[in-house]
Parts: sequence; structure tokens; C-alpha cells
Amino acid sequence: MTSFLARILLVLLGGIMIISGLVTVLSPNINNIFLPIEIDPSSTAIATLMRTYAGFFIAFGYLTIRFVYSSSKVQIGSILLYIMGSMILARSISLIYDGVTQYALITLGMAVILFLALYVVQKNRKNQISYDL
Repeated sequence: MTSFLARILLVLLGGIMIISGLVTVLSPNINNIFLPIEIDPSSTAIATLMRTYAGFFIAFGYLTIRFVYSSSKVQIGSILLYIMGSMILARSISLIYDGVTQYALITLGMAVILFLALYVVQKNRKNQISYDL
């Protein structure tokens, strides 16, 4: 019974994390019910940072729900790819809503390079795993 309640709690919290992240990333106005602070519309650096952080919430919510329903172990590389992919998506949307700044482009470029490097190493490791039992 306790395990069942814990699973329900994890699914609910994961869903709330996904919803709060999506609302923050996809809404043109960064101020919403899920942010405990009021962000001035003229401060694009803070808005960009908050949208990127909301991308992490999306990834963590998804991974929490996946953890509940998955029986297999999720590799650390896969977790990092989900988090970086969500951050890149949130940063890309931030470029649309908050404008293009040098900081946003540099961090987006670094995130894409990190994502590609993680992807290459993860694929290389999967190709080396022996499935003969």
C-alpha cells in the first residue's frame, strides 16, 4: 500500500513539474502562477535563465514519471541527454520570446556541443554492450 501511494505521489509531482515547466517555457509572459517571483519584462537575462531552468523541470518531471513505470535501469547518459535536450528546447524558445543576446547564443552553442558529445559517447557505449547472457 505504501509503495502504491508513493508511486501515485511521484506521478502527480512529475506531472506538476512537467506542466509548470511547459507553462513557463511556452508562455510569452514569463510571470505565471508557478514562479514565486515577479520578473520585470525588461530583464531578458533573468527571463532567459528562468525559461532554461523550466526546461530542467520538464526533464525531471518526465524522468520521475518514467522511473515509476520503467522496470529497467536508466543509464546516466540517457538522463543527461534528456536534461540537456529539454534545456536546449527551452533556450531555443527563449530566443523567440526574450530576444537574441550574445549570452543566450553562447550558452545555447555550448549546450548543443555538450548534447552532441553525450549522444556520441552514449551511442558508442550502447554498441559495446554485450547482450549475450
